[in-house]
Amino acid sequence: MERWLALLRINSTRQVLLGTAAITAIAVAAPVLTFAVVLGVWMKVPLHASLGILAICAVIPLLIAPPISFFALSILRLLTVTIERVDVYVRFDALTGVLTRAYLLGQIRDQLAKAGNGAFLMVDADHFKVINDTYGHDVGDEALKRLAEVLRTSVSIDALVGRLGGEEFGVFLPGADDAAAATAASALCEATRRNAKVIAGHDIALTVSIGGASHTGSGKLEETIKLADAALYHAKRTGRTGSTLPDRPKPCRR
Repeated sequence: MERWLALLRINSTRQVLLGTAAITAIAVAAPVLTFAVVLGVWMKVPLHASLGILAICAVIPLLIAPPISFFALSILRLLTVTIERVDVYVRFDALTGVLTRAYLLGQIRDQLAKAGNGAFLMVDADHFKVINDTYGHDVGDEALKRLAEVLRTSVSIDALVGRLGGEEFGVFLPGADDAAAATAASALCEATRRNAKVIAGHDIALTVSIGGASHTGSGKLEETIKLADAALYHAKRTGRTGSTLPDRPKPCRR
């Protein structure tokens, strides 16, 4: 079904024009060939005597088909473009470009349905309110963009990265256990320190705190997220600039 729907996606004016030409050709050819067979084969009418009838059969659809098909295909193109824009809006956070919260959680559930396990990391920018209050919200936005870029480029290619809201981000590592999650969290902390020192010309030295929890097939995703949130709170409460997993040491706190 999806393959057939893909054929109805029209993204450009060129596709509209090509589709109009193809529909017009079919609309003209169908009656002309039909009457040609009826007149020539069944009724034995000589070709020169049937040219007038065949010309009328060609002219009528030639006048009707192009405007109707062009209008219909233009509407279809508009719908395609609109659907694609809405799809991007639903999937990706407008500011940072990572996945939205809803789409991230949906993708995680799909991954868990296949693999059954993984680890969820909750990442929070330290002292973000101070950045906004000191440098302005435009610089704060640039800090969020930089953090999102660091997260995307510092995890494995199959990891999922999304914005949970405000300055909080979520990272899902398919198939990861506590040890792998702790290693990944430590790497993210270090990557943020290295790559987010200067933002929009300001010496901000952005750092993050991370809480994580591993997930098994027997639990619910919401429970895993609560554990990660509790671990994040613990990391914040014990000095920030670090990461924790339930009952595990802080691998990247200094």
